[in-house]
Amino acid sequence: MIFATTIASIMMTVPTPHFVAIVGATLIEVSKEGRAESDIKDSVVLIADGHIVAIGDRNQVRLPSGTKVVNATHRFVIPGLIDGFGAVRTQGFADAYLYEGVTTVIVPTAPQGANVDGESAVVAPQNGLSVVTGAPISGYSATGDIPKASPWTSHRLQDRRLDRAELTAQVAAAADAGRRIVAVEIDVWPDQLDVIVNEAHRRGLAVTAELAFTSYPNAINAGVDAFVRNDKYPLTLSRPQDFLAYADDPMGSGGSAAARAVCSPEMPDPTAFGNQLQASHTALMPTLSMEATADDVGGPNPWTLRAATFVDLSDLDDPVDPTSGARPYLDSHPERRDRIQTCARRKQEIDRRLHALGAVYLAGTATLSYGVIPGGGLHGELRLLQSTGLTPREALAAATSNIASAFRLADRGKLESGRRADLVVLTADPRIDVASVDAIAELWLTVNLSIG
Repeated sequence: MIFATTIASIMMTVPTPHFVAIVGATLIEVSKEGRAESDIKDSVVLIADGHIVAIGDRNQVRLPSGTKVVNATHRFVIPGLIDGFGAVRTQGFADAYLYEGVTTVIVPTAPQGANVDGESAVVAPQNGLSVVTGAPISGYSATGDIPKASPWTSHRLQDRRLDRAELTAQVAAAADAGRRIVAVEIDVWPDQLDVIVNEAHRRGLAVTAELAFTSYPNAINAGVDAFVRNDKYPLTLSRPQDFLAYADDPMGSGGSAAARAVCSPEMPDPTAFGNQLQASHTALMPTLSMEATADDVGGPNPWTLRAATFVDLSDLDDPVDPTSGARPYLDSHPERRDRIQTCARRKQEIDRRLHALGAVYLAGTATLSYGVIPGGGLHGELRLLQSTGLTPREALAAATSNIASAFRLADRGKLESGRRADLVVLTADPRIDVASVDAIAELWLTVNLSIG
């Protein structure tokens, strides 16, 4: 079933007939990591039963009798946006996402009180937002959790590692629970990673990773689909002994030397890492919005965003002050303020260089962290990706086709026959500036009230 929703009221939904045709818009091509340019002007998108039935030039697509025609002349159509690292704590979050054209949200999950990224509870949206969930996998814990204590020497040397059968069972349990992604935690070893990736891919699940006990080059060879957070994967550019120190104490001060190397004026050369990424299928999800908001380096006061009207202050983690715009994390380290901001900009520069070397990017916001707003945070992420060197089309692909491909979501993310009819109609051209994703005229989506 398809609903049309206007930007004027996210809660107004109007059921449509069996066939609907959006006619006259320019369809924006987002395939080939945003390098393809086979846009279709004066187009037709024919929709039925929640999916795209046909797509093409107005003169080439024949409309069945009784088709409802929607005039979209002088407008632009893109696939529904995907936030690769979000959260749905309330129905307001779900409304905020749809209000900003985000039709799919990928939510990492974690046990209550766990020391890993993820939500312990996800609200089932009542508005058609599609929620895709992921599960954490640790090298030692059956729940996916990692130790809070620091340093980790005893954890590395004395705790019992999970064996092949246990890791395989964890992946199977994630798949059976409807998870679509497994998130490899920082205490997974290389031999364990091979088991996890092979079993996840065999079951059609994607694999993301934040690493300490395993090197990032090793993980590329293992076939990990995406590295998450640009405060993590740049550490691989440090000296081997510094990365080893980080591995021994990743939750404490062990990463200090590695971080200093990354943030020093003499930035380490990312060429080898970038070349390896370019030759692989492993993508990067930097979650730029999280650090930009926390450190005030390109992130606006989230409360100035229009999606903020759907969110309560108490729903966010370490939020920016709504009135003053004060950043709690940054303001709690006044003696390190300049150094923190310099380091954040340095990591953005590393992403710029990695992109220039051919790395593929995915858009994820780490919504909630430091007050990143659902929906509006993804628009900010796309602007940050563009400022990091991606073309507007490449930034758009990072939130559509790239993430659908990396996370094996073959039913969305592109304007193609057979895919979900999750579409955003814009009044401005996102090929000129990705900020045009703000100019939403209409949202079309496939209603799906389940969480997978």
